Amino acid sequence: MAYIMIRQITITNFRSIRKETISTEEITTLVGKNDAGKSNLLRALNLFFNGKTDADADYNFQSDFNINAIVQQRKAKEIKVELVLKLPRSYRKPEQPDTVYWSKTWRADGFHAEVQQHCEIKSGVVVNKKNFPKRSKIPSLLKSINYIYIPAIKDANFFRDLQGKLYDVLAISSEQGLHASANSFEQEINEHISELMGEIDTVFASSNNEIKLPQNLRNIFGALEFKADNIPLSRRGDGIKIRHIPMMLSFIALKQQSIGAKITIRPQIWGFEEPENNVEFSTCFELNNQLVEAAKKHTQIFITTHSPAIYSLSFNSSLPSGLKSISYYVDKKGHDTKLQSCSEYDLHGNTGFLNLVTPLIEEHRKIWQEREDEYKSTLGTLSSQLAVSSKPRLFLEGVSDRVVINRVLQYLNRADEVFIDVPDNAYNSANAASDRAKAFYLLQKHEKAKILGLLLLDDDAAGKDAKTQLTEFFKGQQSPVSAATYPPHEAPKQLKAKGYVWRVELEHLYPECIWSYALEQSWLEEILDEEQKFTDGKRKELFNSGISPITYKADLSGYQRFIVDYAFTHQGKRHVSQYIKNMSDDELLSKGIVAAFEPVIEIIVKKLKLSPISLERTTAENSESPLILTKA
Repeated sequence: MAYIMIRQITITNFRSIRKETISTEEITTLVGKNDAGKSNLLRALNLFFNGKTDADADYNFQSDFNINAIVQQRKAKEIKVELVLKLPRSYRKPEQPDTVYWSKTWRADGFHAEVQQHCEIKSGVVVNKKNFPKRSKIPSLLKSINYIYIPAIKDANFFRDLQGKLYDVLAISSEQGLHASANSFEQEINEHISELMGEIDTVFASSNNEIKLPQNLRNIFGALEFKADNIPLSRRGDGIKIRHIPMMLSFIALKQQSIGAKITIRPQIWGFEEPENNVEFSTCFELNNQLVEAAKKHTQIFITTHSPAIYSLSFNSSLPSGLKSISYYVDKKGHDTKLQSCSEYDLHGNTGFLNLVTPLIEEHRKIWQEREDEYKSTLGTLSSQLAVSSKPRLFLEGVSDRVVINRVLQYLNRADEVFIDVPDNAYNSANAASDRAKAFYLLQKHEKAKILGLLLLDDDAAGKDAKTQLTEFFKGQQSPVSAATYPPHEAPKQLKAKGYVWRVELEHLYPECIWSYALEQSWLEEILDEEQKFTDGKRKELFNSGISPITYKADLSGYQRFIVDYAFTHQGKRHVSQYIKNMSDDELLSKGIVAAFEPVIEIIVKKLKLSPISLERTTAENSESPLILTKA
């Protein structure tokens, strides 16, 4: 261990703690219900190191002394905090113990006494205490410990003070650089207001009036704004702000270590109350990683929490070597706070987490059972299909996709060459189509002559994810089943370049006339949430430049407006597919359906190795017209 660390804490008569002793590690977590007294241990440490209890509250014997304390006759009422600390290797002597005892006592009139001694600890009991030798450096080491208390409510004042602490350490480590920058700033200001200063000199018969920054820039530094993507931290969510705290504190600790002519030990200890406040559950695990990184850099951390995402840190088997963590369950027995070391399972039960997750586990068990039943049903269906048809398989997300693509294949007289498979349920599903493609592969895995398959999906988040999963599933093996997404034409491509959300579903391939007809038939619904139409980057750009989405969309074509502002309803998708199905061949051609689906058909032909489809221009179109699929 390269730094000093608290190994044991004993607190007597502080608030709800009558007398408790706990062993501690690099990360110590206190878990319990509200009002159990978790925070009192962190506040006792704050009193010990900083002379305050809460973040801004001074010691007050009337409110801080345990009202149920047992005081022996002729003994004064007092609060006592005792620490046993492990010394860094550079402070250990062969003839001396490597642990020290440090206690402080407070009485009604304030701070009363302090003791610092060498000691040994046996079975949790402090023994063999003896004074430090003369000229020992240990008292200076103890004095240099920096305990930082992070309260549960992390408001604007807390962050201003934190930035002030940042200034404090920079003012020492980079004093000349900061003041040189301040002097340049003062000169710039005085140049701009020289006319005003001259007038003041004349009126008041004075000279050398000038603007000066205060010698201590702490308040100015506290008002500075951290910005990301031109958005100040003060306007970010509380969860984002909290994620900044470990990084800022670690930076402060790093700068403290480098102050002076040589590297010195300046230990840092955090008392972090409820770091999960306003942080979503999944992000708490990322916050855990930040805490581990801080502990690796010689910071001891005490945490209070209700969250299993945070206290799971104590039971993480992947903690770095040499880094230990321990958790305590904090509960009230009568009026007294009690701390008990316990297992992760016990913590789950004590906090009520098991009561929360048991129904979820049962719900997921049912879902997995349904998935297994569905998978068996899929295997049965595909086996039956293979028994009667050896046509290449085209796996699509839903019924609407099958109806439209089958109609285009009928126009080309190629519908009989492909077997189109869709999930059995009524709703489109990229994952369901992907599962069927995997099952199709597994059914013929050991067959010599394999039937080709193509999984064709929407080019949206679900489709891309399903395609990636299929690719990973086949990694390292040859597969007759491939995957692709619907290829976009120019309108979606142009929208992507302008910062609109990228997606190509079957309906985004339809020509403008189909969208117009669908609007007349009430098959479309308007997308009212303007934010979901833009990428994150474009949203930030519009927000920072003050441009409204309505203004930005002014240059869209009518077709692009359909794609951006509208979506087909579930029933609308069914209706429009039936509308296309019932078109005559001439209507398919004249309304642009055949041309719109030309890239899709080309993918199907290529991936399933069908005989090529002839391409030629229609006689009604000039030489600048696009290629049109013609019947075989």
